[in-house]
Formats: sequence, C-alpha cells, structure tokens
Amino acid sequence: MHPLPTRPYGHAAAPRLAAPGPGCDTAAMPPNRLPRPTVRFALPLLVLLLACLAQWPLALNPGYFSHDELQWGAAADVAEGAALPWFPWTDATMLQWRPLTFNAWLLLSNALFETPRAMHALWVLMGSSIAAGLAWLLLRMGLKARTAAMAGLLFALNPYAAYVHGWVATLADLLWVGASLALAAVLERAYRRGAIVPAAAWAFGLTALGLLAKEAALVMPGLVGLAWLLAGRPRVLAAATAASALAALAYLALRAGALLSPDASSGYSLAPAAAPKNFAAYAMYLPVTASFEVNTLWLRSHGQLVASALLMLGLALGVLRASPRLGLALALGAVVTVGPVLVLPQTATQYGYGFSLWLVACTALAWPKLGRPFRALVLLLSLLCTWHGVRVQHEMRAVGERQAVFQPALAQALAAHDGPLKLQRHRKFGWAYERLVHDVPSWRGQAMGDRVRWVEDAAQADYRIADDGRLVRP
Repeated sequence: MHPLPTRPYGHAAAPRLAAPGPGCDTAAMPPNRLPRPTVRFALPLLVLLLACLAQWPLALNPGYFSHDELQWGAAADVAEGAALPWFPWTDATMLQWRPLTFNAWLLLSNALFETPRAMHALWVLMGSSIAAGLAWLLLRMGLKARTAAMAGLLFALNPYAAYVHGWVATLADLLWVGASLALAAVLERAYRRGAIVPAAAWAFGLTALGLLAKEAALVMPGLVGLAWLLAGRPRVLAAATAASALAALAYLALRAGALLSPDASSGYSLAPAAAPKNFAAYAMYLPVTASFEVNTLWLRSHGQLVASALLMLGLALGVLRASPRLGLALALGAVVTVGPVLVLPQTATQYGYGFSLWLVACTALAWPKLGRPFRALVLLLSLLCTWHGVRVQHEMRAVGERQAVFQPALAQALAAHDGPLKLQRHRKFGWAYERLVHDVPSWRGQAMGDRVRWVEDAAQADYRIADDGRLVRP
C-alpha cells in the first residue's frame, strides 16, 4: 500500500509538506537523515524472523483449507514430462483473469502440492516478507525502530493476515498487496530524490503486475493519488499517479465488459446498496475475536458489534486528533483499499488484507503524536487483533489437520464404492468438509467429481466423519 511519503532529503526542488505530519517524533517534518544502514538492514530481518516464528502453526499445517487449492493441485497433477494446463495470458474476457497468479499457482502446486507443509511455509514466508517490508518503509519514513517493528508484527498477526497467510488460495492477495508495498517503497525513494521518470515507470509496471495478479489492484492508482494529495501534490507523485492510472485504464479497456456484467451465479454480481454494510463489516471484524471469517461477523451479539464499532471509531478519532492529514488518509485509504469489493453481495475475508496493512501503517505513523488515552486504545486493539489472528491460525490449522486425514480416506472409500457416496454432515466442521469436496475433480489420481452426497441422518449415511477426519461406519 502507499503510506504518506517523506520529503526527499537534499532535493532543492522538492515541495514542502502542506501540513505537519508524524514522520518522526517531532511530527513536523520527515527526518533529515535516514536510520543507520545496519538498522535498516537488521530491522526487516528481525521482523521477518519473528513473524515467521509467530506463524509457525500455519507453516507446519499438514493439510489444506478448501477446494480451491485441491482443484489446482489436481490440475497440476500431470504425468512426468507432460505440459501443465497453463492459464491463458491473452483471454481477458473471463471474470477471474489472473494469469500471473494462476500460472504461478500451477507451478507451485506441481512442485509442492504433495508436501503441504512446504507450501504453507512458503505462504508464511511471503506474508512475513510483506510485514518486514512494511517495517522497513515505516523506518525510512521516520518512525523509531521499535514502533516500525511492532507495526510490521501487528500486521503479520492480525486476523486478515492470518487468513491469507494460512490459505493457499490467497496467492493473488499476496501478489497484489506485495506489488503495492513495493511501489510505496519505490516512490518513497523517488520522492526523496525527485526522480520523476523512474517513479512513473515503476508505478506503471508494478500496477500492471498487480493487475495481472488480481482485479483488486485497481485500487493502486487511488492510493498513489491519495499520497500525492496529502503530501502537498509533488510532481513525483503526480507522475506516478498518472502512470498508475494509465495502467489501470488500459486494464479496464480490456476487461470492463467482464467485470461490469458478471454472471449472477458467480457470486460477483454487483450490489451497490450493500457497500455501507460491507465496509462496516471489514472495519468491525478486526477486534471481534469470535468471528473466524468476516462473513460471519453479523452472527455475533449486539454487544460485541457495538463494542467493535466504538473501538474502531475511537481509533479513527485518535488518528485524526494526532494528525488531520493522517486521519483523512486513514479514512479515505480504508475505503479505497476495499472499494472494488464493497459493491459485491457478500464479504470475503481475504479482501481485507490490503485494508489491514493500510490501517496498521496509518496508525503507526500517528503513534508518536497520540495521547495516552488513544495509545491505550491502540494497545487494546492490538491485543484483540493479535488474539483474533491467533484464533484464526488455530482454526486454519484445525481444518488442515482434518483434511490431511479426510481426503485420503474419502479417496479410498470412493474407490471401493459404486455410485454416490453418502456422508453424514459433521456437526462442528461440516462447512469445512463441504468445501473440501466442492468441485474437486480428483485426489492423487482418484476421481471425485460430484459423487459425495451429504445427509443429516446417520441411518442414511454410508459413513460418518470422526472428529479427526477419519471415515467410519455409522
């Protein structure tokens, strides 16, 4: 994402920031000197290491979470020497045209699908690298090393990140958010040096890269433009905004028909009236520790929902009091990061990944100017979000452990059974088992397809699912 850039050190033509901002503890101007090279090098490595260690349950997950990764695993299961079924790079008429994501996913599935722990460890490493990159960027923007490091770790451990880092189907989110953070880092350096042409070139290239990963990258020009506006409209960021917008417009010229008229059955039909409720869900989900996925938020009690709303409004007020510019950045950027998905009929947890990074970045930049009451509020929210992330990690791990047992047992049962196989719906993890068989064509060579039937009555079932994922006779 694109937190506010600092003033380019030593560049005479660079504009002065329009208003004081929390670039450092003085909050008046960005620092005259960058931190020592050893600090700039060591801090991201420390954050990377700690983030990986804190997500060890995800990295050691022995199984998978849902049908998406099982489908791509089946697609990548080709005979030795045979070509993978590559996703087309030129057919932009399909709804989910993500050639970078899907082709990378095929390669990774072909190499790592049979070793889920290796696959999950790679996802944790990618997500932790984004957290380390955030800490590095905040350090360059003038925050103390401790504050920057804590911000990076908080991002890595929030529930949105735990969900994305623990689910192999979220490669697209890692790629487009990673491209956005890389662009923010490039523009920070370009802003310091007044390098207009490199800033524009990188903005166009990284925006295009993000769009090849996921449609959500359409928000990148808006975030660069927001940084341009709040930093006093410098020419470097104006050029970057124009270049990023050019990439997005070219993408829309190719894709507008598919994106604006999706099939209603796809789940991506447009529902603009849902936007306010959806935005509230993405914001309020963070401190509601009992919600595993954001689409279950409204099942919580009224007390939990009211408390969450008050906490998040308090955070916004605290940032606004610390710096009006940052308060505006937090509010507008939060809307922009999830803007394209607010008009969908339902929420999805992975869409909040970029939203959470923006929220953490703006809060961290406001930290030096927050008063004691608001610092206490931020600490409380940090504890709630971290605990929420831990619970999401636990749930992801629980599903993976069961999938590692269930899928081989199901394949064996199907091989020994003619016709549809009736399974009794599991009381606690029924939703997970239903995902694990949805449109999965095969498992390690055993055809599955639509042969599973779910029943409620044990007397009608061929098997019931034990608590550990085994299939047993009812």
